[in-house]
Amino acid sequence: MFDFVHKNKRLVQFILALIALPFAFFGVDSYVRTMGGDKDVATVGGQPVSPQDYENALRNQQAQMQRMLGKNYDPAMFENPEVKQQVLEGVVNQRLLQVVGQELKLTASDAEVNKVISNIPDFQEDGKFSDKKAAEVLQANRLTVPGFRSNVRNDLAMQTLQDPLARSGFASAAQVGLYQQLTEQGREVQVATLDVNAFMALAKIDDAAIKAEYEKSPDSFRAPEQVKIEYLQLSQAAFVGSVSVTGEEIKAEYDKRVKEFSAPEERRASHILLSVDKDDKGQPKAASKDAAKTEADSLVKQVGASAETFATLAKAKSKDPGSAAQGGDLGFFGRGQMVKPFEEAVFSMKPGEVRGPIESDFGYHIIRLTEVKAERVKPLDEVKAQIEGELKQQKASKLFAENAEKFQNRVYEAGSSYAKLAEELKLEVKKTDWMSRAQVQAIAGGNQKFAQTVFAPANVAAKKNSEAIDLGNNSLISARVLEHKPSAVRPLDDVKAQIQIQLQRRAATELAAKAGAEKLALLAAGKDAGVSFAAAQKLLRQQPAPNINQALLKSVFAADLSKGEATAGGANDSGGYTLVKVLKVVQPEALAADKAKSLAQRLSGQNAGDLSNAYIGALKERVKVDIKKGAIPDKAAETKQG
Repeated sequence: MFDFVHKNKRLVQFILALIALPFAFFGVDSYVRTMGGDKDVATVGGQPVSPQDYENALRNQQAQMQRMLGKNYDPAMFENPEVKQQVLEGVVNQRLLQVVGQELKLTASDAEVNKVISNIPDFQEDGKFSDKKAAEVLQANRLTVPGFRSNVRNDLAMQTLQDPLARSGFASAAQVGLYQQLTEQGREVQVATLDVNAFMALAKIDDAAIKAEYEKSPDSFRAPEQVKIEYLQLSQAAFVGSVSVTGEEIKAEYDKRVKEFSAPEERRASHILLSVDKDDKGQPKAASKDAAKTEADSLVKQVGASAETFATLAKAKSKDPGSAAQGGDLGFFGRGQMVKPFEEAVFSMKPGEVRGPIESDFGYHIIRLTEVKAERVKPLDEVKAQIEGELKQQKASKLFAENAEKFQNRVYEAGSSYAKLAEELKLEVKKTDWMSRAQVQAIAGGNQKFAQTVFAPANVAAKKNSEAIDLGNNSLISARVLEHKPSAVRPLDDVKAQIQIQLQRRAATELAAKAGAEKLALLAAGKDAGVSFAAAQKLLRQQPAPNINQALLKSVFAADLSKGEATAGGANDSGGYTLVKVLKVVQPEALAADKAKSLAQRLSGQNAGDLSNAYIGALKERVKVDIKKGAIPDKAAETKQG
C-alpha cells in the first residue's frame, strides 16, 4: 500500500531464471555477437558458440541480477556450477532459435527494430534516445550500426517463435483447483518419535569391529596435508589504524564539500486513505470511486482543525495499514518520495492545514501537514566522524600505494626471512600452528591462489618466501613454509574413538528402525504400542513437521482413511524412527477471487515455460547441438571474480 511505497521496507525475493530468452533489452551487452574459433564452447546447426558469447551472457545476467536485487545481490550465486551451466544452455537455446528463425526466413520490420533500439537505456540522454550517444556506445563496444541493427532484428525474429507459446500457457479453473489441492490440502496428524540416542547404549561395539571398519577403508581416516607457516601481510586496512587526521584537515575538507552536506527540505504529514477497487484491467471501478469520493468529502468536514480528531478517524477509516495504526502519520519525507499529486499538495500546505480529498493511483487522500524542516546545511559536528573516516581511508590508501611495490619486490628477494622488511614497513610477522589447506586459505579471506602457492611442491621444499599474492581490496600477502606434514593415514589408536561412535550410531539406527517397525505393526493391528503421541497438528505437503522426511510424508498422504484413522511410519533423517497417526483430511479454504487470479497467472507462466522447454527439446532433436565437454571457459570465471 501507500506506506510501503514511502518506506520501502519489504525484502525482495527473487528466483533465478537464467536466459531462457534474449528479449529483455537491458542494454548493448545483450546484442554482442562474436565469431567462432578453435575453442568454441558449443556448435548449433553448424554455427559456433564462442567463449566470448558465454562471457557476454554471463555478464549480462550478473548485471540484471544486480539491478533487480540491489544491495541484496550476491555475486556468489554465479559460482554455482549448475548456474553456470544454465547460462551456457541459455546461450545455446538462443542460438538454436536463431538458426531456426533463419531457416524459416523470419524477420522484423524496420519500425520494430527502431522501437527496440530507441528504448535501450545505454542509448538515451535525459530519458530520450540520442543518435550521438548510440554511436559512441556502439563504437566503444566495437560494433557497427548495421551490424547492431542486424543483431536486434535476429532477436526479434526469435521472439516471434516464442510469443505463441507464451500466449498458450493458459491455466484452467480445474488446474488451479488441482494445484491448490496439491499444495494446500493437509492432514491432521499426531506424531511420536523414537530418538536414536535412546538406542546408543544398547549398541555394543567391540575392538574387532572397530579394527575391521578401519581396515575396510583406511583412506577415509587419512589426515590432510598440513603446514606451519609464517606470513607477512600489507593492507590498507592496517594503515587506517596508524594514521591520524587533524581538526584543521577535517575543517578544510568540510569547507571544500559544504554543498554535499546540505539537507533538503523535509515535511511530516499524516493522511487518511480511502482506496478504490479496480477491474481486471487495473482501471478504477466507477461505483467504488464515487463511494470513496463521497466518504472522503464527509471526512474532511468531520476532521476540522483538530489533530486528535484526524488521528482518531485515520485509525478507524484509513485503508493504509502501514500508517493507520499511527493515526495516519507518515513521518518526515522529502521531494520525490511520494506520488506526485500527494507531494504537490503537501509541499504547498502550511503546518496544521488539512486538505483533501486529493486523488492518486491509490485512491483519495485527506492530508494534514504536521511539521516542516527547512533546507539546511549539516553542521561540522554532525559530519565530523564521517569526514575523519574518509580522510583516514585516503591517507591509508596513499600509504598502501607507496609501499605496495616495495613489498612486491622485496618479499621474494628477501629469501627465507621477513624480519628486515617487516621492520622497515612496521609490519608484524605472523606464525601459525599446523594448518590444513582450507585453514591456510581462510587466513587470506578464502583466496584460493594463496593456498595453492603455499602448498606448491616447490615452495614446500624450498621453505623460502613466496611471491606477493594480491588478495584484492588493497591487500598483499606472502608466506613461507616452516614445516610440512604430508597427508597420511592416521593410526588406528588416533581414530578408534571416532570409529566406535560411527559404528555405535549405525547400530543404534538399525535398532531404532527395528523397534519402530514393530510398534507400527502393533498400531496397525489396533494394539497399544507403548508410545506417547504429541497433540494433533496440521501437516502440509510443502510444510512437513520435524522428523518427517519426504518418504514418510508421501506415506502419510497416501494413507487410506476410508475406515477412519490410519498409521504410517519410517526412518527419519536424524537416525531415529517416526510414527504417525493420520486422523483426517483437512481441505483447503476456498480461494478468494484475487488469489485465484494470481495463482492462475502463475500457473499460466509455468505452462508457457513448459511449452517453451518442450519446443526447445523438439528443435534439439532436429538441429544438431554439440556442447563441448568442460565447455565453460576458465576466463569466464575469472571475469566474474574480478
